Amino acid sequence: MEILHAVAQGEYKLISSDVLFWEIDKIPDFHKKTEIRKILTLAERSISLNSAIAERADFLTSLGFRAFDALHISSAEQADAKCFLTTDDKLLKLAAKNEENVKVSVKNPVQWIWNQMTWKQHSMKLTQRLKPSLRAS
Repeated sequence: MEILHAVAQGEYKLISSDVLFWEIDKIPDFHKKTEIRKILTLAERSISLNSAIAERADFLTSLGFRAFDALHISSAEQADAKCFLTTDDKLLKLAAKNEENVKVSVKNPVQWIWNQMTWKQHSMKLTQRLKPSLRAS
């Protein structure tokens, strides 16, 4: 929820895709499907499936990625996303193994937000340390 709050505040950008909507449509629970669609209204934009994404996904599947995972990653790459978040441990391991072939950082959302918060805290501490020297200048 921390990530979604930050997206709503404009701190991060959420990008959706045709592939994501197809996957959501497969969810049998209507209430869950509806809630997820509401979350996607926060998306800045949506990436439409095209031949470049499909070709890239074919390459990723040759590396062992499952079809939908390859399409998700290809869509994120097409969007120039800085990060693709997933809780799928198999996908995370495969992306790490093929880091040189995957053009987007694939991260676990819990670890990613923890790193973001740690970096912000470090930046704030550094800024506070620099303030006295900036005033003296």
